Formats: sequence, structure tokens, C-alpha cells
Amino acid sequence: MSKKGLIIQELFYFFTALLGVFIILEIIWPNIILAYFNLNYLIILWFIVGLIALTKNSPPIRK
Repeated sequence: MSKKGLIIQELFYFFTALLGVFIILEIIWPNIILAYFNLNYLIILWFIVGLIALTKNSPPIRK
């Protein structure tokens, strides 16, 4: 795995953990995160990094 692929994969793991922590905090204390940060931006970043991670780590197609 290349160094870029590893960084992208670690970013995906980081955004996944951050999203989980933010959701748990919102369940425990309502409006503690949503009052200051829109989770939609984090979900969009998480989705984009996930797609990049999938395309970087996929094996090449042979003919």
C-alpha cells in the first residue's frame, strides 16, 4: 500500500470515529455539537474520503 493510500485510510478511520463520538454526544447531551457544527459537512467529508479510499485500495482490473 502506498503512503497516500495509508493516509486516506487513516483519515477515513478518523472521520468514522469522530462521527461516532459526535452522534453519541448528541444522544447524551442534545445540541452540544449541533449548536456549533453542522454534522452534514462531516458526513460529506466522510463519504468523499471513503470513496477515495475505495478507489485507491481496489486492485487493478486485468483484461
